[in-house]
Amino acid sequence: MESQSFFVCTKEDSWFKPPHSSLFVPLGDLDHLKILQRSFVITYMDKCCNNFVFVCKMFYVSSVFSELNSPVGSYVVSNLPQSDILKFHLSFNKAHNFKGVKCGPCLPVLSVVWKFHKNPIKPRFIYAASSTSLTDVPKWLCSFFKAMSPTVNDLWVSKLKKAYVPCDSSWILNDSTGVVKVINNLNRLRSEIDKASPLLLQSFDFLTLYTKNDLVDLKARMRVLIKCLIRC
Repeated sequence: MESQSFFVCTKEDSWFKPPHSSLFVPLGDLDHLKILQRSFVITYMDKCCNNFVFVCKMFYVSSVFSELNSPVGSYVVSNLPQSDILKFHLSFNKAHNFKGVKCGPCLPVLSVVWKFHKNPIKPRFIYAASSTSLTDVPKWLCSFFKAMSPTVNDLWVSKLKKAYVPCDSSWILNDSTGVVKVINNLNRLRSEIDKASPLLLQSFDFLTLYTKNDLVDLKARMRVLIKCLIRC
């Protein structure tokens, strides 16, 4: 990824105030932004949203097309017009008692932020689902998974105990503040013999998530998990 495709500024830069900011934006600054937007897409830096990134528009578009045409097949081209897709979403919402968006619903929009903490710099694709035709669906799913969390925790513990792995709770965390508690718990459960040898802490991260998974396989696994949770 070529470095000349980007340049960065911060919110503190006096000449740059984003149009959606609650701060007063002089007309001269807005004119400058409009000129910049002819050649650049203004987005922000992943994990550092106070920094704005100006990306070459052609490079931005090519990155999006590369993602949409990934060989995994997560995206399917629809031959239907947007109006027909929105009608289908409306009927889906009614059938499942979702409210949907009453005024001017639209389809989710694909956008890109940039991972400057990676070398080389990498894109992170985000699907804006606010005020769209299916906004209530992810909200319901989040509520469902949150309600199921205690059952998932119990299932996790029982599976590990059957494998003779000492465990009082799952390793699922909502945020980084729970890391210390989990590590302390794991250390507490180690036997005196285990404590005699050093324990090397290893961390892992997902390179790609939803868009690189086999969605048919993912849905099948989720179906089995949900049935198991309901039985619990």
